[in-house]
Amino acid sequence: MSISLFKRRTLRLLLVSLLVISCLAMARFQWWRAETRGQRFEREQAAMIATPIALSAQQRQRDELIDRAATARGHWLADKTLFLDNKIYRSRPGYHVLTPLQLSGSDAVILVNRGWIGAPRLRSDSPAVATPAGEIEVSGVTRSFETRIFELQESEPEGPLWQHVREADYRQRSGLDALPVILLQTTGESDGLARDWGSADNPGTKHYGYAAMWLVFALMAVAYGLFAWQKK
Repeated sequence: MSISLFKRRTLRLLLVSLLVISCLAMARFQWWRAETRGQRFEREQAAMIATPIALSAQQRQRDELIDRAATARGHWLADKTLFLDNKIYRSRPGYHVLTPLQLSGSDAVILVNRGWIGAPRLRSDSPAVATPAGEIEVSGVTRSFETRIFELQESEPEGPLWQHVREADYRQRSGLDALPVILLQTTGESDGLARDWGSADNPGTKHYGYAAMWLVFALMAVAYGLFAWQKK
């Protein structure tokens, strides 16, 4: 074997090795995503049927509140309603309607995701949402605020129209003393909002599929490496 041939084969082997390692790393990442999202899905499904806790102003430990069935009593702050943009429901564009509920006997609020509403024909128009006055009780399940995600440019809310709802941003912009979770409303008044929060499909399943795909790519890279090693 000539020195030049040996060098070419060695270079091919190194490149294939890097490709295989990258594919295996991606497979491992997707496997981790499948496990974590699957566990989260199981907690969320369990919360749907668990005995609810009553939310109060004294409850500030996020880890103790997250993914729990819960009830909250108070009155809506209708003028503080915001609309979370780019929410698709049954192939229709629309918004999630989020209204703070001021807890009875307190200045604290719990931000409630009341459900989905279709977008008006003109983006400049705000959807019309019926919001009852007086004290009410809302039932639902608690979820976390959005975490910081990658954005090419940080977006500012356009009036009541928001792209993201993060805890620190919401506290600062609303000026409200908000609990560290959002309540997804499951029952309540008949207001025409869609509240299909449950899902029959475990989102972790697709990540197992992605992991298998990357393993196939790794095997293909190994096969190519064996072929390339024999090639002059």
